[in-house]
Amino acid sequence: MTYVKGYIENVPAPAASVDVVISNGVINLATDKSKVFNEAARLLKPGGRFAISDVVTEVQLPETIVCNSTLWAACIGGAAQQDNYRDQITAAGMNVIKVEDNPTYQFISDNARGASKKFGVKSISLLAVKPS
Repeated sequence: MTYVKGYIENVPAPAASVDVVISNGVINLATDKSKVFNEAARLLKPGGRFAISDVVTEVQLPETIVCNSTLWAACIGGAAQQDNYRDQITAAGMNVIKVEDNPTYQFISDNARGASKKFGVKSISLLAVKPS
């Protein structure tokens, strides 16, 4: 096995070289999610799958949340509005097949729980496919 240092927006691997891209709660920490989705689409072979779990919101977050470093660290400040999130995946060239809420996911801090209730912040699982 070989480990190679890379970044989620710029993976040092050839285009169309992987069957599956997975992520568990990392994309919400990326400031430019469209770059992440474009990179995933670049890496996938035709018919390849993009299987992720991430944090999204039901409504657009206000600047007071987005600029709060504590809420970024809690995976809330960087969460994207769920419809925009899906649209960015589609714009990257992947077809969203399935989206499910993860109802058992719970935030730990009081600030995070409050933002979750007020703005509909939640965990989802998503499956997309790069067309053949």
